[in-house]
Amino acid sequence: MGYNCLVPFLSVPSQFHSIPMQEKNWAMGLWKFSSKIPKEDLVKFAEQWAAEDPNYLQLYVRKVSKDQNGIGFTYQIPEGIDTQKAHDEYFDKTSDILKRNFGNDLAGWDIASTVMVIK
Repeated sequence: MGYNCLVPFLSVPSQFHSIPMQEKNWAMGLWKFSSKIPKEDLVKFAEQWAAEDPNYLQLYVRKVSKDQNGIGFTYQIPEGIDTQKAHDEYFDKTSDILKRNFGNDLAGWDIASTVMVIK
């Protein structure tokens, strides 16, 4: 038999237990858009964000469902300020910009902060 039947399904090889996790003051997530928005428009929008705001550590466009695309991001929350307040300000500012530019074609989001970085 190729599998060890005595190992629990959710076991993690011991080599991974020594990976130090770091809590990061980042907001991470996806802004999701209706299928009416071409991915090229999202790329242009993300490129504009990247040029204007150095706090974006990562921006990318990807498919988020059968017929939708989204802008994925990692955003550095500035140090020395209340994390929840900074997260709320980021969300409010960015969602307002997206609603003004895309209206009801902003289909949703999945955003969280603070994050635990594994690797």
